Parts: sequence; C-alpha cells; structure tokens
Amino acid sequence: MFKVIVAGCGSIANKWLANLTARDDVQIVALVDPVRENALAHKERHELPCRVFPDLAQALAETQASLLIDTTPPAMHEEIVVRGLESGLDVFGEKPMADSMQAARNILAAVDASGKRYFVMQNRRYLHGIQTLRQTIESGVVGAPYHVFVDMRLGAHFTGFRNEMEHPLIIDMAIHTFDEARYLLGDARAVSAYCQEYNPPHSWYRGAAAADCIFEMNSGSIFLARLSWVSRSENTSSHGKWHVSCTEGAALWDGYGRVSVNVAQALPENRSYYEEEGILSDVSLCTAGREEHDGCLDDMFSALLSDQSMQTDCHNNIHSLAMVHACLESSKTGRKVYL
Repeated sequence: MFKVIVAGCGSIANKWLANLTARDDVQIVALVDPVRENALAHKERHELPCRVFPDLAQALAETQASLLIDTTPPAMHEEIVVRGLESGLDVFGEKPMADSMQAARNILAAVDASGKRYFVMQNRRYLHGIQTLRQTIESGVVGAPYHVFVDMRLGAHFTGFRNEMEHPLIIDMAIHTFDEARYLLGDARAVSAYCQEYNPPHSWYRGAAAADCIFEMNSGSIFLARLSWVSRSENTSSHGKWHVSCTEGAALWDGYGRVSVNVAQALPENRSYYEEEGILSDVSLCTAGREEHDGCLDDMFSALLSDQSMQTDCHNNIHSLAMVHACLESSKTGRKVYL
C-alpha cells in the first residue's frame, strides 16, 4: 500500500487525485497547502478521510507516508522534492521538474544521494497517436528519420498568470512538444537550439506567445517546431500536427486519431524532375494502455512496484527541460545555443 502525501492543492491536483483515489493500492494520508481552504476543498471534493497540513515538514513528521506527489508551482519544486527525498520518500511530480537548470541539477543530486526515485509527469508520451507514430518509425517501414517537424497552432484564451508571463508559450507549454520529439527519436537529446520568439500585433498576451524553434539532435536528426497560442486560422490540436521525414518516406500524425505513412516508390523511367511522391496509407492506431495523465501515472506506479526504469524519470526528463532553457537563452541572445 502506497501511503501518499499530496503537496499543492491547486486545480492541477484534481487530475492526480482522481487517479489516485481510484487505485486500490493507494491511501492518501495528507493534503498540504499553505491556504487551508484549498486543501479542504480537495478533501471534500474527493471524499478523503485524510489530514490537512499547512506545510510539508509537519505532514512528513506526523504521517507514515511512502510517496510524495508534488503539484506545487514550478518555483517550489526543488524545495518540495528534495525535502521528500531526504525524508525517504519516492516522488512523483508535475512538469517541469524545476524552474531552472540549476534547480534541476540540485534535484538530481538529491535523488542520487537518497537512492529514491523521482518521476515527472509528461503525459503526452501516453497519447495513442504519438505512441503509434514512434512504433511506426521504429518498425523501419519508412527508413531512418532525419527531420521532425511539428506545427502547433491554437487560439488559446487562458485567464490568469499566463497572460502576463514574459515567455508564456516556451515556459508553460513547449516542454510537452520538446519531450514528444525526444520520445519519437528514442529519447534523443538536443545538442543545439535556435529560437525566435515573437508576439503578433493581435496577441492578447503580454509576452511572446509564438515561436519557431530549431534543434539539432544527437541522433543526427533536425527537429523543427512552429508553435503559436495566438493563431486565428488553420488551427491544429493542442498536440500539434507531426511530419517525420525518413530515408524511405515519411510518417505522419494529425494530432488527433490518424497516423499514416508515405512509403517511397521506385521512380518510373519517364519521371519528371520533381516526381518523388510515395504511396500514402493509414496505420492502425495502437490503443494499449490508458492515455495521457492516467497512462503516465500507471507507468510510474508500475516502475516503482517492479523496480524498473521509467521513461519520465528525472534523469531522462532533465534533457527535455534543457531544451526549454536553451530556447529562452537563444531568444534572448539571438544566437544558436549549444547544450
């Protein structure tokens, strides 16, 4: 039985609690939030017979917890995660793993010193579409990938802090897309990044709500992301529209439920100069396991129970975070950044 403390009782905690309360092997022993009303609201909503604490130290001292769930704001992740690890708890946490690369490195040091595990929520790896796209690439049917392009365009009208952020798109959303690209390429890492942020004249954000990002990956592929939260035409899903160019064709995901391949064909003798189009066909969607948040949590618990590796382990996830901060540096300096 996992005895769980949930730290942070904002709106994002609802997704975690909905999953946790449905599990037979989880007992929530404490909710922690400096605003008592927030914790009490979750306690009532999810009908939890647990205690409520204003700070994590008290919850750790007065419960016999084995697992900490961190749903606090990113600026608090280092403090919360390190305290949990040093108290002998494994930790699951919301993305991003930290609000700076130094904080992320401090967390890794604490993980290694404690011998405990810290897994980060990267729920989009568990979309059936992206999983099918990766399996299609790995099958070799279209050869080896050399260029990945994603087009993500939304008219995203949020309320609250995002509207006032200096870099709302890159800081709040881009890690999803960057992590998906790494996943597609077998957890490749970026070796360089160039990012051009901008804010169109009609934008309802104070900060840059659109960006074009180019990465060189250590797999040899180029990854190009065209991202916008202020699009007013031809919008995609929030997952984006993906095109992976390969040596023998291409693999594509529309961001919804369609994955397809375009397999190169032998050219006819009377071909034109520009004739190089393959045959397009759909790929059957992989539907194993649950999707998104639930799928990631299922994998997290499975990894703990079996003492196996986890694809969103902090040692892996820090490389997705590095892409975010490389983009911020590139945008500010106007130069390519090497990771």
